[in-house]
Amino acid sequence: MKALRIEHVGSLDDLEVRDVDDEPLQPNTVRIAVEAAGVNPSDVGVVLGHFPQVTLPRTLGRDFAGRVVEGPPELIGKAVWGSGGGTLGITRDGTHAEHVVLPIDAVIERPAVLSAQEAAVAGVPYVAAWSALVELGGFAVGQWAVVSGAAGAVGAAAVSLAKALGGHAIALVLSTDDLRPLDGLGAEAVLRSDADDVPATVHELTGGKGADVALNGVGAPVFTMLADSLAKCGRMVIYSAAGGRETPFNLFDFYRRRQQFFGLDTAQFDLAEIARLYEKFSPLFASGAIKAPPIAAIFPLARAPEAYELVKSGISGKVAIVPTGAPEGGAASAAAAASPSKSDAASVPALA
Repeated sequence: MKALRIEHVGSLDDLEVRDVDDEPLQPNTVRIAVEAAGVNPSDVGVVLGHFPQVTLPRTLGRDFAGRVVEGPPELIGKAVWGSGGGTLGITRDGTHAEHVVLPIDAVIERPAVLSAQEAAVAGVPYVAAWSALVELGGFAVGQWAVVSGAAGAVGAAAVSLAKALGGHAIALVLSTDDLRPLDGLGAEAVLRSDADDVPATVHELTGGKGADVALNGVGAPVFTMLADSLAKCGRMVIYSAAGGRETPFNLFDFYRRRQQFFGLDTAQFDLAEIARLYEKFSPLFASGAIKAPPIAAIFPLARAPEAYELVKSGISGKVAIVPTGAPEGGAASAAAAASPSKSDAASVPALA
């Protein structure tokens, strides 16, 4: 089969689509014909050497949508989707290939409302957003969330989830030049981290209370303003330090306001944990309450290195690979029209 492989890390120039042997099917596994696969900043990070745990040589890719072609008879032909956490494309051969072999318990039937391409780009953003907002942030009906990096894929997914779960979202961006990912998501307000008094505005919007949850997908530059935006007993979840790793920390305010801060690294999740999260947010896709991120470009597998370059450039919108070739008007036209996002560039999580 064809697969996007790396023999060593360090440069995108070394990416190569080559012929590799199909992985043997082991007990309790299935073989999936990949119909589409998302390309995430973390995939680029693997190639550049940002994941010390990667084992080589390796087929890249974490997110996918496809159909089961080998395994238990009751699963053959099932339309499935999934993501790899800290294994696929890192310590286990990934999804930027014609086939991928996965444990049965890592395979989730995909909602019929999603095309293969839509399903393929939704995984990493919604795994991170759900984990941050719900699993760690404890977000509930009627609560308020302030989401940094909201123009990025994870941030936009978090805004969408907050609304779908019956709450309120305040989007925080660095620039309003490109807010397409937030179109139609219903954020109560869009604030600029470089121009607005974020804590004062958040408290005003929430009737003086402050936000119940703050999501920090940027790092140090927004840490203090997010902490100051929180209500008493508010929670901040930090899932990136791309914008800076160190920041002053007011211990007095922290304990007097009974705040909670959490760290999230989805690259440490195993396949079973990822599948559990998919089972939780899949019904929201099926009902139409949330939607897949917008797709900016689609490439055939043969041109996968170009897809990686586009993601590295900071393009706004998701990029997908299709092993059987790009649909009409796909890769070439979309890539030519796309430009790097001028929104919160640091908002793209290092591990998402």
